[in-house]
Amino acid sequence: MQDTSQNISIIPQPRGNRATKTSCLLILLCTILLYLLGAGTYTSSQIAYNLAINFVIAQSWHFIVGICDFSEEIAHVHTRYNGEHMKALKASLNAMNVGLLISTGIFCYIFYKEELLPELPGTINLLMVILCNLLCCFFRLQDPTPAAISEITEKKHLNVAHGLAWSYYIGYLSFVLPDLKNVVKQFNEENNNLLRFPETRKLHILMPLSCKMYGDLKEADNNITFLKEVPPLYKDRAGIKRRVFKNNVYRILDEEHRPYYCIVEYATPLASLYKMSDIASAAFSKEDRIQQAKLFYSTLKEILENSVECQNTFRLVIYDDCSRSDEYDEHLLSQEILKHLKQQHSEEYNLT
Repeated sequence: MQDTSQNISIIPQPRGNRATKTSCLLILLCTILLYLLGAGTYTSSQIAYNLAINFVIAQSWHFIVGICDFSEEIAHVHTRYNGEHMKALKASLNAMNVGLLISTGIFCYIFYKEELLPELPGTINLLMVILCNLLCCFFRLQDPTPAAISEITEKKHLNVAHGLAWSYYIGYLSFVLPDLKNVVKQFNEENNNLLRFPETRKLHILMPLSCKMYGDLKEADNNITFLKEVPPLYKDRAGIKRRVFKNNVYRILDEEHRPYYCIVEYATPLASLYKMSDIASAAFSKEDRIQQAKLFYSTLKEILENSVECQNTFRLVIYDDCSRSDEYDEHLLSQEILKHLKQQHSEEYNLT
């Protein structure tokens, strides 16, 4: 039986609300100190007006940072926000921050009087700055924006996609792809050199942005049919002797029903992203899923391109299947695969 007391000591528990309680205590302390230092010298109107001015200054800085972030996000508006500039703006700015900044600024402008801005001692000014920032902290006005969080997770490699990509490479591709050449050679000897062209000897890894996958590719596109398995690869893995890894050869028909052949499979970790978006406790939206699918592609591409033993053994086929509405899209997948095959064939021909 598992020792739960040991788990409690080594597994971090969810964070509580001590930070909020501490900010409340400090807000109360600053208020008392302001009252004691300003009592009898400054009116409550002067203190309140100066607090409002300090609040505007504190929030203006975060607004400026948000505008700087927006200038970066606008360059990615099509790839990250589906071309919607308002989404990019909302991701860069804290809406409550902006609302309070505008309303407080209007308040300061309307009620401005010279006598409301006396020359205050440095101690009182410092207390006001601290109090304003504590209030912002308490009301979560300075929390990182979605754009800032995204930037941090990408730069620090904290994305779900980053872990999935590395797991997929280390746990599967790093030992399947290096042996693919020998497996294909054996397959060709048994099947009349069916995969004779260089581009057909690569593993074509399908990456739908929707992350939706089918057990048989024919369910996604009836121009794609299973043909045959390539000889299986046996590896001793995770305590399992001679674990079996198989790849499939599919026949893909073009618009004139001419057959093409290649090794095709889905990038299976994307199925995890698809399932996560269906589970409420994962807090993983459709937009999150699409974004993580894109990051999975870019991360895996970088990993494989830097892997010497995997060179010229793979092709990443990413395609947008999120809005399949017209008849043309019924053969989206076969057209994407054929586009990659023809492009590779053309590149090989030009090199020779």
